[in-house]
Amino acid sequence: MKKIINLLKNNISFILTLIITFFVLTFELPYYIEAPGGLIDLKNRYEIEQSYDIKGSINMTYVSEYKATIATFLIAKLNNDLDIYKKEEILPNNITEEENDFLGEMLLKEASNNAIINAYKKAEKEYKIVDEKLYVTYIYEEAKTDLKIKDQIISVDGINVKNKQEINNIIKNKNINDMINIKVINNKKEYNRYAYVLKDNIIGIIATSNKKINTFPKIKVNYENNEFGSSGGLMTSLSIYSKLINYDITNGYTVSGTGTIDDAGIVGEIDGVKYKLKGAVKENADIFLVPCGDNYKEAIKLKKENNYDIEIVEVKTFDDVINYLNKKRDI
Repeated sequence: MKKIINLLKNNISFILTLIITFFVLTFELPYYIEAPGGLIDLKNRYEIEQSYDIKGSINMTYVSEYKATIATFLIAKLNNDLDIYKKEEILPNNITEEENDFLGEMLLKEASNNAIINAYKKAEKEYKIVDEKLYVTYIYEEAKTDLKIKDQIISVDGINVKNKQEINNIIKNKNINDMINIKVINNKKEYNRYAYVLKDNIIGIIATSNKKINTFPKIKVNYENNEFGSSGGLMTSLSIYSKLINYDITNGYTVSGTGTIDDAGIVGEIDGVKYKLKGAVKENADIFLVPCGDNYKEAIKLKKENNYDIEIVEVKTFDDVINYLNKKRDI
């Protein structure tokens, strides 16, 4: 015991240094750091029977996000490519990390389903929605309701519903402050909830659908555990479409991009364009597809400021993407 005490005394400085270093590297602060990501080649994310192989690649772009420690916080302060956000900016309205993960997971599934439907529709292949469930994934502060995140909505005012449009059709005939009754299932138990109608005929929630789709040819989806959100919808749909047609839509280019997509092929805006564009440039992508409006303006501004050697393409719909890439084939 005496030898151990002497050993500790003789190495006290070293031991303290180890403790301080461990603390600096591992103690988490109430901040998140966002940074440029890279490319995710979608070639193997969706397996389709007898699919066409492209020579180029179709890539989803992403934002690198991680919890701040003392060390990474200080590094981010000194690096212009890194941004620091307060925890409440990333997790608004007191939503828990678990609830935020559920939101991201459900948005990913919804985006994947929309991507499949849009791609099969555009390629004139067969698909059929055989089941659809609707979940509460976010509740706004102004909502007057006892709904809970993860509630599966079964009926509204006694009318069975399976999608957002059916809920909207019921609510649009209501007046502000009307109360509606909502039957839900949560953790295998059935509950009767309520919600009051707000202005613009909304009840202040995000409801996300999860569809079961039968397709021909069959498709197998391979998710990564750390993926979430809907911003990869456009590129996912393009990747699926490329496997269903009989020519190389990429023309050998490294195609990257970002944007949501609905089952009608409408492309929606996303967050984090600057990080995604920087990641695409870092990985030497040839093309960056980006939603029209503020997303496109931000990307073009960044390209000019940094003299990026990448072609930025503004798209409103999936047809815009196909038309652009087909024109590249004719050049």
